[in-house]
Amino acid sequence: MQMTRLRLPMFLCLALLAGIVASGPIQASERDRHRDQGGERAMADHAISLDEAVARAERRYNARAVRAEEKRHGDRIEYRIRLLGADGRVFEVRIDAESGRER
Repeated sequence: MQMTRLRLPMFLCLALLAGIVASGPIQASERDRHRDQGGERAMADHAISLDEAVARAERRYNARAVRAEEKRHGDRIEYRIRLLGADGRVFEVRIDAESGRER
């Protein structure tokens, strides 16, 4: 009787696992889909990537990035990078994605 009770949960776990495996790869993020749809056009909108902007800001201010995000203002894209300085001060840097210049 106890073996019968264990069969149902085991069967459900196997069915769930089979469903996960059969569903295929996880879908791309919204940013990846935008890049795929726009191809070269989407990449041309950015002179630098968010990762590049973070690396530049960390080097310039000798600080560590604690948060980085992309903000859109109409057709303009701006990177906002929050940094933690060596002195413990937290500050934000804004970089224009098209020109790569700090605002």
